[in-house]
Amino acid sequence: MLIVLPKGRLLKEIKNLLGQVGISFKDSSRKLVMDTSVKDIKVAILRSWDIPKFVNKGIADIGFVGKDVLNEIEDEENFYESLDMGLGKCRLSLAAYKEVTNSNKPIVATKYPLSAKAFFASKMQNVEIIQLKGAIEIAPILGLSDYIVDLVQTGNTLKDNGLSELEVIQDISTRLIINKSSFKTNNSKIQRLILSIKDALNENFKN
Repeated sequence: MLIVLPKGRLLKEIKNLLGQVGISFKDSSRKLVMDTSVKDIKVAILRSWDIPKFVNKGIADIGFVGKDVLNEIEDEENFYESLDMGLGKCRLSLAAYKEVTNSNKPIVATKYPLSAKAFFASKMQNVEIIQLKGAIEIAPILGLSDYIVDLVQTGNTLKDNGLSELEVIQDISTRLIINKSSFKTNNSKIQRLILSIKDALNENFKN
């Protein structure tokens, strides 16, 4: 069984959680796929945006990934979103640098075009969406966009750059996803793992 984990700030937290349920490993900058303390379980560390692709194709059995990434999947989902981990909590929000005067068709810069499109469609508002990969906050400051749709944790980055958070679109957290075929073939093992992770999360929450 292969479990894929996200690079970045959440890796340590998820690694500690897996350790609590008896799956420990030494992460290495050189090794791409690592053995764990459980004989038939391996782990790989990937970019968050790649995790659903590996689980969807059945290359990985289980993955941990943010709901913000899952919202942007256009392919048919060949996995179950099994558990809200409650880790990495933040929010997907609408923000602007100044009052928007371009009301006919405002421009929105974002890393999350599908989420942004769905949000404005729900308001029956016609917008032009520009997808960016880097720091989104700079787009309205330099006049590229009227709004941004981006992840917000504390809001300090927005404030420091003179932007205002206008509306929370969705609360975001890390989810556990399971390939559908893997869930059928390794059902009892995966179910036990999910229950163990739930118990560990509950115990951590109490503490």
